[in-house]
Amino acid sequence: MDLLPLIGDVDEFKEIMGIINKEMDLVSLSDENLRRVFMIFEIAGGVVNGRTKQVTEADAEQLWCSSVDGVVAVAKQVIDYACEMNFQDLDGPLKQAVVEILRSACNIVSKQRVFDSSLQGLLEELQVEVGSTMRERLVGGKLENLTKEQDTLPLSWPRNGRISLEWIQLLISTFKWSSWKDPKEFRNVMPVTVVKKLISAASKIMREERNCVKLRVREDSEVIVVGDILGQFHDLVALFEENAGFPSDHRYFVFNGNYVDKGSWGLEVLLVLLAWKVLMPHRVYLLRGNHETKNCTLAYGFWAELCTKFGKKDCKLVFDKCLECFRTLPLATIIAQGVYTTHGGLFRRTCSASTQCSTGEKRQKLDTLSLGSLREFAKVNRFLEDVPENDLLSDVLWSDPSSEAGLRENTKKFGLLWGPDCTEEFLKENHLKLIIRSHEGPDARTGADDARNMLNGYSKDHDTVSGELYTLFTAPNYPQVPPYDVFIYEDMDSDEGEDSRLTDSDEEQDMVSRDAVGKKDSTLMVTKVELNKKIQDQAEKIKQLESTVELFLKDRDDRSRRMEEMLSTLLQQSSRKKRGRGS
Repeated sequence: MDLLPLIGDVDEFKEIMGIINKEMDLVSLSDENLRRVFMIFEIAGGVVNGRTKQVTEADAEQLWCSSVDGVVAVAKQVIDYACEMNFQDLDGPLKQAVVEILRSACNIVSKQRVFDSSLQGLLEELQVEVGSTMRERLVGGKLENLTKEQDTLPLSWPRNGRISLEWIQLLISTFKWSSWKDPKEFRNVMPVTVVKKLISAASKIMREERNCVKLRVREDSEVIVVGDILGQFHDLVALFEENAGFPSDHRYFVFNGNYVDKGSWGLEVLLVLLAWKVLMPHRVYLLRGNHETKNCTLAYGFWAELCTKFGKKDCKLVFDKCLECFRTLPLATIIAQGVYTTHGGLFRRTCSASTQCSTGEKRQKLDTLSLGSLREFAKVNRFLEDVPENDLLSDVLWSDPSSEAGLRENTKKFGLLWGPDCTEEFLKENHLKLIIRSHEGPDARTGADDARNMLNGYSKDHDTVSGELYTLFTAPNYPQVPPYDVFIYEDMDSDEGEDSRLTDSDEEQDMVSRDAVGKKDSTLMVTKVELNKKIQDQAEKIKQLESTVELFLKDRDDRSRRMEEMLSTLLQQSSRKKRGRGS
């Protein structure tokens, strides 16, 4: 359908183009109104330039796409330039002006759903300096206005049930805000209903994945393997925002387990990772760690964390939902046919007289330990709350490498100890080049001859003819004690006692005994006091700046209203021109 014939008063159309070019704030318009303005601008341009061809809807659509591409390119240039600027010498008004420019650029870029974490961090830093962060949050390129009453509004599940980048960024922003509040306030921003829906959505996806997931990686992509996080939410955010970047079509993530326990924000870590899994199921892979079991989460803080955050009414419901999720987590990945990742390590052969071995031949039960095959691994039942002792599943979650040759039981805990010869055998047999496992942090190797360099987050444990073995740990700041008071897990159907709790080391066994009487680590308490003091010191400054923010919000609303009025006037002018020509 023809929109308008391109004939009329050239001067009037020049005036329309001038208004659009110089006076209209296009960024504040909705997509629908922005399209209409582009159409009007093209029609006016056709008149001014003497074109006679009528503009159709297809022409307007093509114009829209090319115009947005051009505007986005300019916005990205603005962002790149701003990221290189030094803002320390700017006064308040100039900083506010830069914030406005970046906000506009980010809004433009967001229309193409481009997510840039470096821009997010820069803009948040500037907004803190002008006092707007507590009242306004930039979410995926969109500015969300918050009143005092809205600061603690609960996060809602997407209306269409589909998680988006914007929703994940809102989730992370909400957790950033709540992580410095009283943990008992968590339920006010993250309702139980949302937690249940998110866990269910992710569990449904992971339940269909194999024990060992094979990643066929695109040649132009990168794969980031992440070790233990153990409740350190801020370490996870720093990994995304300051180091590796967020998951994308060209960036895969493999998380090697141990998301909860020990740290204060295990649930936040778990929920953020589950959200990414739902959004990008073929780019984000979550493996199971030994702490994703019922016994460990009772002993090392996750159960206490949930009781604190949700109270006695809902903590068991959320806990059981998390256990349901843990059962679905895969156990390993093979990346690009050459890299094997798992939480603990290698595993024993479990053939018996009643089962078929990997060679297809029946064998008697093995009297001595030998390495298991990936074929056996593929058949193991992983859907258990806890793992049995001396079993392939417990080996996968608990085993550790050793500098000594051979394969033997780990007498200090569950799983196995295996030497470089076993690593060589496993790599060669399965045509692999590299093994990446986690499970051991700096504390687990303190005082040992093979402590190596775990303080840097990783160590090369074996270097063989066929390949290498690395241990990876990604939680540098996790505490040595559970951060919450110990709660009793009241489960009438459970007959598990204190003796069944699993420990990572002798030191951790002592730690659990001490915390059973409710003691707290003094260093942790001092740190908390210092953080509270810093928050109180900043509260007065934020209060003084609130009036400035209110003025800014009012001015922005006024500008948006003026833009809508101007758009209405332009449409009326165009309509009159059309009727005049028709008569």
